[in-house]
Amino acid sequence: MNSYYYRLTHNKKTKFIVLCIMAIVMIDIFILIGNVSESWIMPHLATFLAASSLGHMMQILLIWFLPIFLLIMCADSYIQDYKTGYHYIVATKKGRYAYYKTMLLGNMSFSFLVMVGCLLLNMFIVYLVFRNGEFDTGLTPDLFPENPIYTLANQMPAVANVVYIIIFGFYTSLCAGMATVLSWCFPDMKYTYPLSFVIWFSQILGLNYSLAMIIQPFNEVTLEAFGLIFFRSTILFLAIITAGFLYKVKSDEI
Repeated sequence: MNSYYYRLTHNKKTKFIVLCIMAIVMIDIFILIGNVSESWIMPHLATFLAASSLGHMMQILLIWFLPIFLLIMCADSYIQDYKTGYHYIVATKKGRYAYYKTMLLGNMSFSFLVMVGCLLLNMFIVYLVFRNGEFDTGLTPDLFPENPIYTLANQMPAVANVVYIIIFGFYTSLCAGMATVLSWCFPDMKYTYPLSFVIWFSQILGLNYSLAMIIQPFNEVTLEAFGLIFFRSTILFLAIITAGFLYKVKSDEI
């Protein structure tokens, strides 16, 4: 795993995408500052996942196109290995199971760490910049008294932000895993990229039953809807990852 991490952290393409993700969550802070009219927004509502900036441009860019970012960052590394024949060398030396397992877990864990790290940095900065903010954008703590998720999140806003960052990091790792196994089964960018995007975007669509509803804190999603979305999307991604991994390990005649 260490050698795979070394490979990722010394790849210029990987570094560029990490910087892009970091830039997106930081630009959102400047947009929020530009939106200030009379009163600064409360710090827990200024985090990237709270999506309080006008137009939600940065959230749309990162969340909608997440699989594209992840493929360029790390998940399409097999396509490069396949084209150069490097996968023959590594799989022969380490074994097919170890080769694919290392790549899958490496991409998933690396994506999780990058996303959680960038969002925690965003949260740290907005809590400093907006520390005196009082504007609640209409999201008063008693707005949805019948909703336990909303009520609990407003009782512990900082904890809620961290929990939602971890939830988004979890789905980022699942998205990276899904894109990785698709690159194994369809080792060509013209298939892997659109297929990964379509599967991910199918979970983003759906208004109140969108995956976006359970990665955004302080919204009106109910506990029942949260559970439904969580299990539906998690099972889908895990099924694709498991099926792709087993298929590739058993069928690959390296």
